[in-house]
Amino acid sequence: MDSLEDGPQVQVKFITQQRQFAIPETAIQTPARLRRYGLSQIINLVLQNEGEKQRPFDFLIDGEFLRTSLAEYLEEKGMSTENLLTVEYVESMLPPTPLSSYEHDDWVSAVKAHRQGGFLTGSYDNHVRLWNKQAECTQVMTGHSGAVKTVQWLTCDGDSGTLLSGALDRSILAWEYNQSDNSHSILYECRGHTGGVESIAVNAAGDRFASGSADASIKLWTTTVPTVSDHIEEVTETRKKRKTVKEDRILKAPIANFSAHTGPVSAVVFNPTSSDTLYSAGWDHSVRVWDVENHVNLTTKNCEKVVHCLDYSALSGLLASGHADPVIRLWDPRSEDSSVVKQTLSGHQNWVSTVSWSPTSSYMLASGSYDGLIKVWDIRAKGALYTLSHGKGSKKVFSIDWSDEILLSGGEDNQMKIHKMQDMSGRDEA
Repeated sequence: MDSLEDGPQVQVKFITQQRQFAIPETAIQTPARLRRYGLSQIINLVLQNEGEKQRPFDFLIDGEFLRTSLAEYLEEKGMSTENLLTVEYVESMLPPTPLSSYEHDDWVSAVKAHRQGGFLTGSYDNHVRLWNKQAECTQVMTGHSGAVKTVQWLTCDGDSGTLLSGALDRSILAWEYNQSDNSHSILYECRGHTGGVESIAVNAAGDRFASGSADASIKLWTTTVPTVSDHIEEVTETRKKRKTVKEDRILKAPIANFSAHTGPVSAVVFNPTSSDTLYSAGWDHSVRVWDVENHVNLTTKNCEKVVHCLDYSALSGLLASGHADPVIRLWDPRSEDSSVVKQTLSGHQNWVSTVSWSPTSSYMLASGSYDGLIKVWDIRAKGALYTLSHGKGSKKVFSIDWSDEILLSGGEDNQMKIHKMQDMSGRDEA
């Protein structure tokens, strides 16, 4: 390590919330020319970490990652070396590790992981696929007559469970499966949308789910299995016209309809801590907050671009949205201002098609784009931490899901890809 006496010095007090890396919080005379690597050397020197024990660290000043030298930071902020800097440090995130890639017959438009293990995929070949913990395809579910755009777990208990799928054939199918005997069946079919089903979200209680459609509506459904078909004119008429609907399917009608969007609804997301709060996004350039119990659109956030995707973080209380431009926008749904974006993230080169918050960190976010790239962000940094390619030739990324230490993705290259992520719970304390 270079001498700590070289060049101008600045007093720095290093602090951290990661107790295993804590050092005395006393001011240290530090060369102003140092960047992240040199600052990491100081922390490792004080911790007496040598050789393989040395750790890389990231550094934050006033909640923003330091990506310059201390001298450049001081100049940018109009400060001098006479100032005392309080610098937080946190262990650097390791790059995502590619684990495997699995071929489908057509574009992979929807992916979903389950915390107990296993994956769901939906494809433009009209099929839903179930994968076990070893990423082996154990079930290929045939029932839709159009591309599957969205999949969601209902229950997963060992070798058996239930799930939902929505497709461009305007239907939602509820499935039950059993891995032990390799069986699956359709529990019921939800009919009522007049456009393709783009998104499904299940509430925290597991007794309701919402669907967003190209018909500009959001519909609310129960998860209970009906004993007989719902007899409503709309469903009956649709059934007569579509020979692909099997006569023995039990049909289900929605229990509520939410109408406020003036264009296709691209995404619906329940608040995981409140079954009565739903978020939606659409082509009408809006992000909306709904009171589910009273069927009321509480607030509307407006922007200048079509909204393609949406995700909510219970840890940060923020919504992340992707649009028909390369920018990710972060919103505070509690804010009453309808047009103020809390923060933007720029780095993609094409439309942002999918976003997913880390389940263990309020700062970490993943995004996928039509530029064929997946980016991993810490919203305290100005740029993406890591960029992953989804396939040769800039194949579009359609869907990602961050579940525990797994980042699942699907796209135009007909692949489901699995990356292993570092546990982010420690970084979140910084």
